[in-house]
Amino acid sequence: MKYDEQIYRPPKEYKSILLQVTSGCTHNKCKFCGMYRYTNFKMESLEQIEKDIVEASNHPFYRNTKRLFLLNGNPFVLQAERLLRIAELIHRYLPKVEVITTYASIKDIERKTDEELRALKEAGYNDLYIGVESGNQEALTFINKGNTVEEAIREMKRLDKLDYYYYAMILTGLMGKGVDKAIENGRKTGEMLSQVNCRGIFPMSVTIVPGTELWEMYANGEYEEATEYDRLIELREILENLNPQKTALISSAHNSNTMYIKGIIPTEKDRLINEIDEILSEASPEEMQEWIDRRRIRL
Repeated sequence: MKYDEQIYRPPKEYKSILLQVTSGCTHNKCKFCGMYRYTNFKMESLEQIEKDIVEASNHPFYRNTKRLFLLNGNPFVLQAERLLRIAELIHRYLPKVEVITTYASIKDIERKTDEELRALKEAGYNDLYIGVESGNQEALTFINKGNTVEEAIREMKRLDKLDYYYYAMILTGLMGKGVDKAIENGRKTGEMLSQVNCRGIFPMSVTIVPGTELWEMYANGEYEEATEYDRLIELREILENLNPQKTALISSAHNSNTMYIKGIIPTEKDRLINEIDEILSEASPEEMQEWIDRRRIRL
């Protein structure tokens, strides 16, 4: 199967068929992100997509696979008509596939009508992974996210109305060093996510990547990296202010996080907060700083 770039996929999709339909990210301006920094966005041809689907259908490992993840960047940016054509090919050759999942940006969702979103869901599109990053408008503006908090809430509510499953990926440490910044960002992120019905919430933590705009700011002394203590305080504040209307999984399994937590919100909220409090009481900020060498993290 054809894969042009380094593959990025959520941990949950480790058994899914990975099908390349685009390369790169249409926005590609977030200060912290180096994933597609030097990749020009392009669409894969339908001929190549069909060829890859046929190849997957002939592979014994994929024959009974129920999930398929679209690569790369933000494939949900494609027009609904093209996404429906891709779904048609998937179901023709891989009839066992039940869910077609992908990364999607707030703007990708915004550009589609309710009718188009409804048709896509009926065609199998679901479990969208959305880079929400933060509920703090100051943070979104700082990183040049390309959408506002209000837009994010509005578009996720549209998905709620159409009964989509979706996952919010959020980032701790965005605003840099400082407990006050961590508390404000955490509070606003928790409050934002309480207004929508994410199926899952996946915290990650900002890691400065060479070649990004954030790296240049850091190297020039214009940005001071959040401490591991700051990041834990922010994660706790998110949980403290997280009161979703429906149950949601929260998991910090990503290797950028200071601490691993996993549970169902709101059912296990107190347990998760207590776990963080236990770590905060047992380790000093200086000790926490030794836990992760962020310059060695592979993203």
